[in-house]
Amino acid sequence: RRAAAAPADDTMWPSDVYAQERLTETQRQMLFAQPLTLEIAPGIIAFHARPDHDEKYLADTIVNGQLVRAPLAAIRRRLKTLDPACRIALCGHSHRAELIRVPDGPVIFNPGSIGCPAYEDSTPPAHVSEQGSPHARYGIVTLGSNGQPDRFEAIAVDYDHEAAARQAEQAGRPEWAHALRTGFMPLPG
Repeated sequence: RRAAAAPADDTMWPSDVYAQERLTETQRQMLFAQPLTLEIAPGIIAFHARPDHDEKYLADTIVNGQLVRAPLAAIRRRLKTLDPACRIALCGHSHRAELIRVPDGPVIFNPGSIGCPAYEDSTPPAHVSEQGSPHARYGIVTLGSNGQPDRFEAIAVDYDHEAAARQAEQAGRPEWAHALRTGFMPLPG
């Protein structure tokens, strides 16, 4: 995420501050210089959140403090800046696994998060994103002989999430530790 490479200020999320403190200046510059979108193969575009914005959800909306799938009309509007030749849109940001075939549009694939299965965002409207398990997630797209996608794999892998949770506690992040252990944010109160 490019936000971790931006100049530090008091509006940065704690996770971005944590990451930024561990990056060298060269790494921060390289990360910040990354393009908003990247065509990784003909018709396959990758981006963090939306093709036009690093911080706004593509396939999600907020309902009762939770991320849920957005209506198709909203997703279509959010894809307007995408090249019409795009047939696969690879994204993240929400940390929630999604596979959506937009009629007369691309397939959107978000495999989920590799190391942050839940988070809380206090930006109005405040909300949480929760995967529901501590597994690290990634995805594989297989193209057929005609160059069209014929397989999308969303993979969840168990790992030593307890060790990661202990690191989060040592860094003063008990809520992150809870998310790493469970895939859920702690209940309020």
